[in-house]
Amino acid sequence: MKPTWKRLAPPALRRFARAAFGWRWFRGDYANWTDACAAATGYDDPAIIERVLAATLAVRQGQAAFERDSVLFPDPAPDRPLLEALGVVRDCSAERLRVLDFGGALGSTYWRHRVWLTGIPDLAWDVVEQPRLVATGRNHLADTPVRFFSSVDEAEAATAHDVLLCGTTLQYLEDPWQTLGDWVARSWRFLLFNNLPLHRGKPDRLRVQHVPPGIYPASYPVWFFNRERLLTCLTGRYEIVREFASEEVWPVGWGQYRSTGLLLRRKDPS
Repeated sequence: MKPTWKRLAPPALRRFARAAFGWRWFRGDYANWTDACAAATGYDDPAIIERVLAATLAVRQGQAAFERDSVLFPDPAPDRPLLEALGVVRDCSAERLRVLDFGGALGSTYWRHRVWLTGIPDLAWDVVEQPRLVATGRNHLADTPVRFFSSVDEAEAATAHDVLLCGTTLQYLEDPWQTLGDWVARSWRFLLFNNLPLHRGKPDRLRVQHVPPGIYPASYPVWFFNRERLLTCLTGRYEIVREFASEEVWPVGWGQYRSTGLLLRRKDPS
């Protein structure tokens, strides 16, 4: 096979090329949520939901292995660190796994990993999402193991969950710190975060993410968190069971943020 420039070029040169000539995913540096929203289109768009639904149905019908942000992938590729973290929760819950998937779209994490989840005898996978996605899920996926709810309280009233899963969602909330405070005050045994963009030594930063039109035309505010602040918020009542490198990479300016995953277990009240 003839070598390409990607194989020959050093990583620093490839990063430079992406920053200089590639799609600029993250733009601006905003003082507050209002200003960032004014520069964004938002993600509550029926056209986006239709694309996510079409991709999810294709996965369900076996036409693709999984989808991410409506993009279909033909071959199975589990997010192994995430799957291993869910395995820890299952092992600590007598082979039960009741997941509250916050911001889980139409259950993309479940559909991606369903082959590895089907052997769990007591499995519940409940998604909390925006009203339009909840309605879409209930209309088109009611006969599947995935259930849809408009709020955490509604989902908790239906089932007591072992773990709150928040993958690639916390950073898109207007006030993530208030949400984190609410979650920490609840009684879930485990919290599981995936694809968190964290940095050290600098305050939180607010940018606008621009999705390439080939995926779907959208832009929305996104936070990049200070790692120390986030861990301080979580570790008062929770202890870190494992920390892992998530698969998402966030190209910002001339550099990249690696993603972080965290599995946390509630501390003994005593």
